[in-house]
Amino acid sequence: MPNAHRALPILLRICAAIDRLFVVEVGPFGSRLAEEARVAWLATGNKTKPSDVEEYVALLATSIEDRERRGAFIAEALECVKL
Repeated sequence: MPNAHRALPILLRICAAIDRLFVVEVGPFGSRLAEEARVAWLATGNKTKPSDVEEYVALLATSIEDRERRGAFIAEALECVKL
């Protein structure tokens, strides 16, 4: 079994808030995309600092084709990291 990577609970709570923003942006299918992004994000190693969440935001943002909407999502999502 491969090593399971983990994230600090506070980072997972931040990601959950970002997921809600993402679903509002892309619609109900966003939940599925967020789950896939979370798995890919965690597969790259343990997450221990707020800047790690920026990688997660970037993964989610790749699913938003419109440049303006993508930029708006990134800006709003990064505000969650400042909590």
